[in-house]
Amino acid sequence: MSNITRMKKGESIFSGKILVTCTVTIVGLSSHSGTGEEWADDENGMTSADAQAFKRACACFGLGRYFYEFHGSWVDLDQNQQPKRMPALPAWAIPENWRKGIRPPGRNGNGNGTHVNGAKGNGQSGEPNGRQVSTSTNSGADDLDTRILAMEKAVGLRLYLNILRQYGQAEEPKLITDSSTKRAVLEVLASAARGFDRLSAVRKRIDPKTLESLLAKLQAPPLAEIRDMRTLRNVVFGLEELADSPSAHTG
Repeated sequence: MSNITRMKKGESIFSGKILVTCTVTIVGLSSHSGTGEEWADDENGMTSADAQAFKRACACFGLGRYFYEFHGSWVDLDQNQQPKRMPALPAWAIPENWRKGIRPPGRNGNGNGTHVNGAKGNGQSGEPNGRQVSTSTNSGADDLDTRILAMEKAVGLRLYLNILRQYGQAEEPKLITDSSTKRAVLEVLASAARGFDRLSAVRKRIDPKTLESLLAKLQAPPLAEIRDMRTLRNVVFGLEELADSPSAHTG
């Protein structure tokens, strides 16, 4: 949008508005759109409008909605317009692993990022020494390995190994060297476990003989042999839809 008159630094100028539309899609759920706008004479106008549109689209899913509850605080800026100190966040807004000192890998891959709120979430900034980072990183990796291993029982050996190979490029969690990859693997395994919980719930609503015929209609493998997320998703959604028919209920 162009030819708009606005006041900037006490002067009347001709400008325009940058309008951005962003659509966020979560596969298997839905899509939501958001819009963002900024003055065209702002040198970061496109970036600001794009970020605003993305934020609004995500908020429709509830993602980051709590950011709207934050109250602003005043901080001093340096000559580069950056905060001289980082304002402290409330404890509820800081991820648990961040409070423990666990950090994602930095640009050089060593994970030695700057503490914004400290390992205890106390709002203090500073760099931990190398020994502290190493201990925290190792303990965090061991914790991730333990949590990944515990998921095998929940999702079954076939699907468990397939997820490790597909998302971690490894046969065992300890062979995955990157912590961010371990977390990604754990997230997929947790999603699979939720899928099996839904599968267990829908099976209780269906007569065993009917269940067998429904699985045949879906061309699904035996439930114990599901080995990929796509098949699991199709079986869960398919059974939930078919279970709503009167003939599928027990009793």
